Amino acid sequence: MNTTKKYYGLILLILCFYSVKAQVVDLNTPRSTFFTHLNNLSTENFHPKEAAKTLYGLPVEEAKNKALRLKYIFEGKGLYIEYNNIPNDPEYTDSINFPIPKHAYKPFPYRLPEIYLEKYGNNWYYSKNTIAKIDYLYQHIYPLGAEIISQYVPDYLKDKFFGLEIWQWLGLFLALLLTYFLHLLFKKILFNFLHFVKQRVTKISIENLDERLRQFSHPLSYIFGIYILEMLVPYLLLGQEVSNWFISALNFAKIVFWIFVFLKLVDVFMAVYSHRASKTENLLDDQLLPILKNSLKGLVVIIGLFKFFIIMGADPKAVIAGASIGGLALGLAAQDTVKNLIGTLMIFVDKPFKIGDWILVDGIEGSVEEVGFRSSIIRAADTSVFKIPNSKLSEAAVNNMGKRIYRRYQTKLGIRYDTPPELIEEFVEGIKRIIELHPTTRNYANYTPYNSVPYNVEFVDYGDSSLQILLNVYFMTNDYAEELHGRHILLLGILKLANALGVEFAFPSQTLFMELFPDKQPAYPEYNTDKANIEKIMKEVIEEFKQKISKY
Repeated sequence: MNTTKKYYGLILLILCFYSVKAQVVDLNTPRSTFFTHLNNLSTENFHPKEAAKTLYGLPVEEAKNKALRLKYIFEGKGLYIEYNNIPNDPEYTDSINFPIPKHAYKPFPYRLPEIYLEKYGNNWYYSKNTIAKIDYLYQHIYPLGAEIISQYVPDYLKDKFFGLEIWQWLGLFLALLLTYFLHLLFKKILFNFLHFVKQRVTKISIENLDERLRQFSHPLSYIFGIYILEMLVPYLLLGQEVSNWFISALNFAKIVFWIFVFLKLVDVFMAVYSHRASKTENLLDDQLLPILKNSLKGLVVIIGLFKFFIIMGADPKAVIAGASIGGLALGLAAQDTVKNLIGTLMIFVDKPFKIGDWILVDGIEGSVEEVGFRSSIIRAADTSVFKIPNSKLSEAAVNNMGKRIYRRYQTKLGIRYDTPPELIEEFVEGIKRIIELHPTTRNYANYTPYNSVPYNVEFVDYGDSSLQILLNVYFMTNDYAEELHGRHILLLGILKLANALGVEFAFPSQTLFMELFPDKQPAYPEYNTDKANIEKIMKEVIEEFKQKISKY
């Protein structure tokens, strides 16, 4: 019996010692001040009077009320105090979180920057600015009061089950159920609203756009549900540790769903852009679609990851600095890739050519088949393929033959030196009439002045072995094959005219003159310069040419 009494006495002594120890008020360091505040408001050790001493310069009752509200603010925000991370130096100096005083400490500089400790005299207290904002923060988190639900909970529901009271489990289940039904309702309302906007404002018919709008409204409705949960969970008074876990899970889910929202928004935007691009003749817009879509989605994911790191407590400045250093290192390691990416953007902005254009760049000539993320594909006339880096393509001088208004053809017709001047003049006039009748050449009938005549056919020079007639014409087409067919018709018409008039084309040669043998005549062609005969020949050739081009 005496032994039992000794044990009871020892237990009572330990409990008394623990009780006295728990009520010790230590404000010497930031860590001890936090411990004094929160430990004296725990369920097992509830001493609000001691906790109130951590608030500077307030009457006892007011300080007790604000100390309790501050604890509820921590729980409602899901903030968990890790004492090992709080400085234990009485002379701690904050050199980062300006403009707070020199001897001050912010436990949650990014999630709750309004709350911080400050040293007054030799002790650390919650600052005057913190005290002034406690009521506002409390009303923002608990508009109806922190204990409005627990006040009406019967005692039989306050028994603990897996760390939470029964009423808290029931409240959590009802909150989740309510959130789910509100999510379904909001999703339907949001989709109907977006469908109405599409019908009334855009007035365009885009394939699968309704399905894309439905996919966009789905994660957005989940975000609405998460915000509802964030409003309801603080009233369950789950405690700091459980609240921290639950609010962190909600914040993580919120970031994930926001990422999905913007990814689906990119799909909606690209569907509209694709519809508009399909209405234009420029295939470069269509080529831009996958590049722009992948770039926007990549940007959304990167921003989402940055936000996730910040929510998890990382310093935003450190995240940005790390991203900058990482981006710089990546840029230095992949200079050519970055240059090609910039070149790709410049091509899509400047649009020096479009898909299908025939271009000439750095001696490479061919049709543009594809503009990729890093390089472009040019198919030459012999069907060989050239891959040109976009950085080089954006800096080089590009001759876009596909944008020519006319396709120029220039040559010189060399005729024999013994051709009579009368035939030369008629031959030149006949070529001009053929050009005027040609269906695809620029002539005086379809000519818009550009400080030059529509074509040139002139006797211009005495060559080494021929008389030179300049032929300078412009074909009104952007298609190379059509230009070649136009040349065929033109040159064949000129050849028939020359044969009919008796004009012979010269070739590089040398003529040796010597005394004529008896009864020998020079081997010169005989030219008929009779005007009536020439007019008859010209008329026949022109009529034949008209019949030929009528089938063109």
